[in-house]
Amino acid sequence: MRFQLAGKDKPIIMVKIHVNGKGPFDFAVDTGAAVTVLSEQTAQKLGVLRNPSTHKEGHCCGGSVDLSMTTVESVQVGSVEVSNLPVALMDLSTISKCAETPLAGIIGYSFMKDYRVIIDYPKKQISFEKAEKTEE
Repeated sequence: MRFQLAGKDKPIIMVKIHVNGKGPFDFAVDTGAAVTVLSEQTAQKLGVLRNPSTHKEGHCCGGSVDLSMTTVESVQVGSVEVSNLPVALMDLSTISKCAETPLAGIIGYSFMKDYRVIIDYPKKQISFEKAEKTEE
């Protein structure tokens, strides 16, 4: 699938995704993010509720952030769909300012862990191929 880069000269890969069958929403791809993130605004649009019992302080962009965990029915990027995906809900307004584009969320490890992620920058293409299980 094709991707765009965020903002002016920002090397942040942006993809269109669907959450719970709704969208598309603009998400950044972050191979260093441990979990997929929904912005609080996107969660509200989707009716995804914050679970107060999972409130935590996380770390992002060199600072601490408040987040809570929940699970969404599905996240789909192109033809790849992951069901019952754990996600963090958090305010992405500061990150959106840095990226110079509004972020509805971030695709992180919890989505990518079972896929070989191939990024072709010159062609602005990203693909998620089912990885073969290896024994350790």
